[in-house]
Amino acid sequence: MKQVEADKYNVAWFKLADCIARGEKERAIGVYRLLSHSLDDKALACQLFADILLSFQDEQAHTKYKEAATLYQDTHRILEAAAVYEHLCTIQPDNIDYKRMRLELYQQMAIGYKVEEYTWALLNDLIKAEQWNEAIELVRAIESYPDESFIASINAQLVMGLLPTDQVLFDTKVVHAQKAVELWKSQSNEKEIKKFIGQLKKESADIVEKITCD
Repeated sequence: MKQVEADKYNVAWFKLADCIARGEKERAIGVYRLLSHSLDDKALACQLFADILLSFQDEQAHTKYKEAATLYQDTHRILEAAAVYEHLCTIQPDNIDYKRMRLELYQQMAIGYKVEEYTWALLNDLIKAEQWNEAIELVRAIESYPDESFIASINAQLVMGLLPTDQVLFDTKVVHAQKAVELWKSQSNEKEIKKFIGQLKKESADIVEKITCD
């Protein structure tokens, strides 16, 4: 009896794949609904539905992917939720909200190299989009990260990104520039300090005058 049920289950999956290959959206969704009753994992079922919708270029796929990520989070499967947002970032590489959520999930898991990679990427995107306040908040929110060299570099990158705009206070730029210098100084990293000061002199000598390097 179990073998018969397994055979029916396998045939249903084959029918689903065939419907997708033939471009038969309604039939594919119908077969999925039958299959979903046999799936105990609601998050996985939701993600599968999103995959089906995406194969038909249905915009509702994004909503279902986010729903699946939330279900993974609710069941403490943060890595799976992050994987969903990785996929969403691939589908919509210009979506800053997806990148922000992806970063937050890797922060929860304390996966350092991913946190650094995606912080850099998100900061650059925010600067490019001229979302100055969001860029500043991003850098401030990550200041407790244990790698001081990384925090120094992020602050320096923020300052360089803020230089062209008058929508951010001059003093705010100075604060972050000073922070970068102080962190490098605590590590005796004179090379990075000189490099940063050299870049600033070309763009904004006024900020250099306000920084204490001694």
